[in-house]
Amino acid sequence: MPIPAFDRFGLLPGGIHECTITEVEVDLAWNDNRRRLTALLREFITVELSPCFEVLPPVVLDGSYVTNKDSPSNINLVLELSELPDDQQWAGQMLYQRQPELLLHYQIEVLPGLKSLDQDFVELLQTLRPQTAFEKGLHHSHQKGVLRLI
Repeated sequence: MPIPAFDRFGLLPGGIHECTITEVEVDLAWNDNRRRLTALLREFITVELSPCFEVLPPVVLDGSYVTNKDSPSNINLVLELSELPDDQQWAGQMLYQRQPELLLHYQIEVLPGLKSLDQDFVELLQTLRPQTAFEKGLHHSHQKGVLRLI
């Protein structure tokens, strides 16, 4: 499924939009900075995720990278771990423990998606920060879209 167009506020329409990494490259890597972040995302998946998981968990992308901002500084990424066996969930949590290192090397902020944490990061990331909503003239409950890699 193609990535939907940004709305007039530079956001994806509300919801979780499934896409491939190739679609991310085509639709979100339109300048040097974004191409660099996208290359780091590919490297992260290859070097960090592939060796840790028998089957890659769903990955949800967010942050200014998933907006029309020309120079996002990083990518927010949620590893959806809830449906994985315990040992695989543990591997995802260990990646989260390395967050400072991963942010420095890959420019990716990793969050664990575990329903048992009573914090649904995928849902949380679809909600605008109050300051962002105010700056864009939107209601604080405005929902923005995120991308799930398939």
